[in-house]
Amino acid sequence: MMWTTDQEDRYEMASSKQDKYLLVAAIDFGTTYSGYAFSTRYDFQRDPTNTFLKQWVDPTSSMMNNKTSTCILFTKKKKFSKFGFEAEAKYLDLILDKDHMNWYFFRRFKMSLYDVQSTDEEVYLEDETGKPMAALIVFTESLKYLIDSLLNDARKQQSEIHLQDIKWILTVPAIWSDPAKAFMRKAAVGAGIDTEMLTIALEPEAAAMYVKHIPLERSVDGKTGDVFQTFSAGSKYIVVDAGGGTIDITAHQVMEDGNVKELIKATGGDWGGTRVDGEYIDLIKCLIGRTATDDLNQNAPNVFFEACREFESAKRTIKPKSDITFNVRIPSDIGETYTRTHSGKNLKSVEYVTTKRKKQFKISFIGDKLRLASSDAEKFFAKSVKKITKHLKKVFKQKDGRGISTIILVGGYAESLILMEGIKSSFPHMRTIIPQGAAWSVLRGAVIFGHDPSLIRQRRSKYSYGIDVFEKFNPAKHDENRKYEKDGEIRCGKIFSKLVEVDQTVTVGEYQGEGVYTLHAFGTKGDVKLYSSTEMNPQYVDDENCFFIGYILKPGHSFLLNEDIVIKMCFGETEIEFNAHQPKSQKTAKYYLGQN
Repeated sequence: MMWTTDQEDRYEMASSKQDKYLLVAAIDFGTTYSGYAFSTRYDFQRDPTNTFLKQWVDPTSSMMNNKTSTCILFTKKKKFSKFGFEAEAKYLDLILDKDHMNWYFFRRFKMSLYDVQSTDEEVYLEDETGKPMAALIVFTESLKYLIDSLLNDARKQQSEIHLQDIKWILTVPAIWSDPAKAFMRKAAVGAGIDTEMLTIALEPEAAAMYVKHIPLERSVDGKTGDVFQTFSAGSKYIVVDAGGGTIDITAHQVMEDGNVKELIKATGGDWGGTRVDGEYIDLIKCLIGRTATDDLNQNAPNVFFEACREFESAKRTIKPKSDITFNVRIPSDIGETYTRTHSGKNLKSVEYVTTKRKKQFKISFIGDKLRLASSDAEKFFAKSVKKITKHLKKVFKQKDGRGISTIILVGGYAESLILMEGIKSSFPHMRTIIPQGAAWSVLRGAVIFGHDPSLIRQRRSKYSYGIDVFEKFNPAKHDENRKYEKDGEIRCGKIFSKLVEVDQTVTVGEYQGEGVYTLHAFGTKGDVKLYSSTEMNPQYVDDENCFFIGYILKPGHSFLLNEDIVIKMCFGETEIEFNAHQPKSQKTAKYYLGQN
């Protein structure tokens, strides 16, 4: 997105444009479940936690939920059909009618952005049957459905509300890369949101906003904890956002003015609730064997889908050290296929199963239900809980992690009693608190953030950021193998010109990185490339731990190649913002990574 001085006012109006909002709407686009919430200015002033939270009906069970399944269905012609629970139900119908092969059904696809490293990277997804589709289409159509649904609900309260009257908050994992955040902005804009009315919020930070506004919280051991103590000046806390796909961890310290600074850059991994589901499905596949598994994948692909949904509901009953047998319904097709592929043998005659991880389970059956001892059912959580607690221990051992007294556990997976007990037993000296409705604390907090984004004052840079430049060759400084001649000058190229270094404290709303350049120094097209690195002082942009994340200026921009340009970057916000300015010609541009 590029413009000259005459057009600059359009961007400068962004803050005043947001100030005129009538409604704050938040979308939590999750790996397993998604939802939205909103509130008016009046709602917020009366009670910051008072938000409208969409209720979704699951047609297969008629149960009400605060989120819907993150699934989307496209027709044979790749046209949007349905989203959420309705997409699941329709796809199951298509499978039963054996008419699903040419439709496009995607589920749990958010994790496809987990490893995106460049804004120029083309991302494709494979649907349930392996057919490809551009990820941008899948995400854009999903967000469009949620936006349209939210507008319909908002107009039931204020009939004259329009898209441009709404300040939109889209939540993303704090551990996501900058290009992944840029991808979500691009998808949201493609779905109809004005980029100037859109803010990307980090999920654990949004959850912290919600917790701060609740007077009292219960801890996982049943005791009451005073949140005012958690958010008193000088106190340190850590937020563990345990979702379906990712575990997102951020640590904060409360400053004297009540705002907070990030103590440790956001960390985490793909150890969420879907890992638990995967352990269970692994058990089922090992129980019936490869032949039966392949048969079901080819002839009845809905079976494992149904088995996973049954487990998703049943796993909530698993408690630590319980003497109550765990029961979960398995689809009848599993037993029938096993009998057919095992010479008439009855599945119910199997007493022991060994999984791929060499864990042994003693099983039994009653009716259509598989039964396990509670201690065996706990094994499904073992790897996930171990990964989370091990990572937290590393965080607490860091210099800036010392003195943290409270763990705030949020997200859908946070409601698991096994996870709660795992964290509590690993850190008995800390207060571990979970808000009422932990599964939607991110949503409610995102709405609060939209009304009052002032909580976070400082963050830690996740990477070192720099620009690809060349310099006059210096044998004492540069690699001899990188020497080349151009325009009569001996140069060294691909130098990492550092703007901000990894773990540096950056202030929200302030420009931290600034450099003055002549654009022809970047090449004949004057394009400026931004790189990031996990190292503190990378020398070259093609070093092992460096990677290209996007353009600051792309070829074809309107800036003058032979005039100095001042490039400033704001790294303290949730997205990287650029300000490019040529003092002589007064050409200026502001935009987010991936927009230009």
